[in-house]
Amino acid sequence: MFYNIVLYAALTVFGIGLIYKISGWFRFSIGIHAKNKTISARIPAALKGLIAVIFSQKLGTLIRVFIMDVLFQIRVLKNDKLRWLMHMLIYAGFMFLFFTHALDRVIPTSLFDRYYLKLNPFLLFSGCLVISGIAIAVYRRFILKVPRLKTNAMDQYVIILLAIIMLSGIALESTKLTSYNHYQKIWYIHILTCFLGLAYLPFSKMFHLFTTPASLLANSVMDKNSDPANIMTRQVMELDSCTHCGTCSFHCSVAVAFDSIGNENILPSERMTFLKDYITRKNINAQGLAAIQQGIYLCTNCDRCTINCPAGINLRDLWFNVREEMIQRGHSVSLMLTPFSFYRGLKQQELDPAQYDNPLHKAEKDLTDPFELVNKTEEIISLTPANREFKESADLSTRTGTYSYCFTCENCSTVCPVVGNYENPQEYLDLLPHQIIRSMGFGVKDLAMGSRMLWYCLTCYQCQEHCPQGVKVTDIFYELKNLAAKEASRSSE
Repeated sequence: MFYNIVLYAALTVFGIGLIYKISGWFRFSIGIHAKNKTISARIPAALKGLIAVIFSQKLGTLIRVFIMDVLFQIRVLKNDKLRWLMHMLIYAGFMFLFFTHALDRVIPTSLFDRYYLKLNPFLLFSGCLVISGIAIAVYRRFILKVPRLKTNAMDQYVIILLAIIMLSGIALESTKLTSYNHYQKIWYIHILTCFLGLAYLPFSKMFHLFTTPASLLANSVMDKNSDPANIMTRQVMELDSCTHCGTCSFHCSVAVAFDSIGNENILPSERMTFLKDYITRKNINAQGLAAIQQGIYLCTNCDRCTINCPAGINLRDLWFNVREEMIQRGHSVSLMLTPFSFYRGLKQQELDPAQYDNPLHKAEKDLTDPFELVNKTEEIISLTPANREFKESADLSTRTGTYSYCFTCENCSTVCPVVGNYENPQEYLDLLPHQIIRSMGFGVKDLAMGSRMLWYCLTCYQCQEHCPQGVKVTDIFYELKNLAAKEASRSSE
């Protein structure tokens, strides 16, 4: 009676959790096309896409990926052999336990005579496999301390829960022929823990047992030409597919910034944890939002995270969609200061033209507004006394100090591709490169740092390479950008 009550209660919670999770893939959304994709459109699109794949040549791809990446986890093996061994030990042990222990009334009793009155060495062996896998997990996280592998509360809960299930199971099998009283006590612990794990499964990282294979299979047959509704559904599902293994953070090209700044959201694996809250519209304070913005906009779109993800998650597309959605919600940052501006330009055709320009104009305005003089073209500029404080702060390095070598030959402006792009460049750029350099020589801060040319610079180094005086024009622009950003930050406080 007790067994049946606990079993059905656990199955009920599991079923509710499963329905809630799967429905969330269609209820929640990520990206720039979210408003146009309703639940009523996404569910039929998913079914249509699934049927189309099954009755096409892509079925062979699904079978190959299922065997290689789901069953044998080849993607994990390529990245980390120790982690692969951990996974296979836990996976193989639990599969054997499921068929020979959880289904003992169906399979073992038909194969073994008097099954319940004998010590089953197969169960002890499979239990030891799982415990060995758990031991490797503990070793990697707490002793080996794999670089950038972060352990959160859910990781600890899963390890503890699995350990209790396995240790109580081994103790149960070991005492079933020796002490009935001890067997009964351990049985209650084992059964309760197993059913607790079953009920908790849809709400924990263990749910990746279902979602990671789904992610691997979906990404193997989907591309940028797939139905946008299915792409959106896949991206929401991928958040549940993340195992928090830290592989993406280990390979991330900007993860070194975390060592300096300390913002965990710079690490892709930690960012995934945040995004689960973000898409469900949970209350996120300004500090948390600023932290995730910094992590997202530092990304260089190098695609290392996507290539190395053992769950097959298309992380680069996910970051792009989240960044664009944040821009649409008004959470934009100075895109001209981020690597995202270049990648965003490559994806310009996928964006609404007005939406593409808005954050750029906002960033430009925020950075140039503190310097009003550049817009007062009729005003007479007083050159004495020069702004000595600005000239001293601009001399941040020996390279930037070369502005004093300039004799205004205008060679830098002549070879500049940005200047050459406009018929009347001063109308769009305010000052040309040689004029910015001369403004520094005069010590006129508002002219040197208020020009749009500073932010339209492509950093192609043409100006610097062609300067006959050896003025480090591009390097000077870098320094001025940093000073202007600090000035704009102080003005906004």
